[in-house]
Amino acid sequence: MEGPYRDLGAGFARLTGVEGLRRSPRRLRSVEDALVELLRNARDAGARNVYVASSLRARRFRALTVIDDGRGMPETHKRLIFEPGVTTRHLRPVLDGAAGSAHGAGLSLHHIKNAAVSAEVCSASSPTSLRVVFDTESLPERSLQSTSRHSGSNLPATLANFAQAPNVPRLYHASPARILARLLKNRIIHPSEGSGSSEGVREEAQALGLEVSSRTVQRVLGGEVEAAGEVAEGGGGERGSRTSGRGGGRRGGEGPILSVGEGELAEIGAVLRRAARASYLGLSGLVVEKRPGEIVVKARVYEPEEEYE
Repeated sequence: MEGPYRDLGAGFARLTGVEGLRRSPRRLRSVEDALVELLRNARDAGARNVYVASSLRARRFRALTVIDDGRGMPETHKRLIFEPGVTTRHLRPVLDGAAGSAHGAGLSLHHIKNAAVSAEVCSASSPTSLRVVFDTESLPERSLQSTSRHSGSNLPATLANFAQAPNVPRLYHASPARILARLLKNRIIHPSEGSGSSEGVREEAQALGLEVSSRTVQRVLGGEVEAAGEVAEGGGGERGSRTSGRGGGRRGGEGPILSVGEGELAEIGAVLRRAARASYLGLSGLVVEKRPGEIVVKARVYEPEEEYE
């Protein structure tokens, strides 16, 4: 009689028969579902840090690159993991959720590949990197309930919710450029190795599935791009990343009130937008508050969905 799994070597197995059906993961309904499964896989592999680079092309194609410092896999098995029922948790399934539903590392990757435009293992280990691209017209992203965010993406909230679970690795999420800056800061990528030039760093980044241009790499190496901060628990923000600072409050100052016309405001806006683009950011909602003896310029700074090149 055939057993519940077939040994594939290197700790991998293919679940068969009733056990394969019982442990089959739920159907993916959204890009966020796929992201959670990728995060679970990294956690189950013992990762301490997980870096998620996301970008949107043509307002339709969502690319996710998930890089982690977990145990990884042999080069010989990096195509096998996308086949149905393949897992490394056949003997010790992981329990998730209030109902304690079992799943195993790798089981969802077959479904993710079927739902994606493309899915590949860019690096099998040290670090491990998977890159998937979804057509959001086929596998949609969840509608963002909050109207306070400029971005339409619900991915930050998904990561923040995952961060609340016990024993999760440190999570970082941002554009490919800011994830590259974080990988350099955490010495996952070493600019001193190889040629040490921007092209050498770009080659290392692309080998991990980060689609960045030469100009982007030059900006990152020049310190013009802020490294991604750690995802904060329970919110869509980051730990250790930019915050919107405020001054010491209204001082009730004295003096003349400076008049700023539409032309001057347009010039101020142009300067601020150029500064934002240099850091791969966007700017919206520019307003000027005129007070006696002072003038206050306010604008919303956000990370755009479409990455600047």
